[in-house]
Amino acid sequence: MTSKPQGTAYGAWLLLATSLISLILAAAATFNEGNGIAYTPGTYLVLASTTLMLLGSLLLALARGMPRWLDGLLTFLLLLDLLGTAMAAYLLQAEWLLACMGVGLVAWLIHVIADPATGKRDRHMTQRQEAAS
Repeated sequence: MTSKPQGTAYGAWLLLATSLISLILAAAATFNEGNGIAYTPGTYLVLASTTLMLLGSLLLALARGMPRWLDGLLTFLLLLDLLGTAMAAYLLQAEWLLACMGVGLVAWLIHVIADPATGKRDRHMTQRQEAAS
């Protein structure tokens, strides 16, 4: 089993910051009576999904000893959460929340493609070198 390289997970930290901002925006949309969508089931759903997104991104950013399969599952679930929340924000006409989901998708892509802490193997590494590491 290869060990994960240690580095700063910039994508995961950006996703965490985006999730926190999204939770604040979702709470404002849920409880602000002047916006026309307050106290509707859709806003409660978005509030719950952004809370789950915050918890998932917190796990992704802070839990460094997580197995690769759990990291992959959590990353996939965060993608589904981002896309579902973006669709709900679009239907609720919550533009700022939709913009946060766009930034969150970019952060997710950074985490999947470019983060040094994700444990991606070098594609030129042979099996013998992989077994030795």
